[in-house]
Amino acid sequence: MTPGINLILGSGLIIYGLYMLILRRVAAQKISKLQALIESHGEKTGYKIHLIGHTVLPLVAGVLLIAAHFRA
Repeated sequence: MTPGINLILGSGLIIYGLYMLILRRVAAQKISKLQALIESHGEKTGYKIHLIGHTVLPLVAGVLLIAAHFRA
């Protein structure tokens, strides 16, 4: 089975989601988008928006793309 676009994109999204999850724990002050969300929406809401948009959604999309690759 050759690596298709779903496998490549899915792997990339999972790597990105895990990277953002780790970076949020280690050095959250280095993430400019997170800091902008905190300034515009407050600390709690900014963290939630960033967690969903930059960690949870990429991980879920990555898993779905990899599953689609192996189903086909």
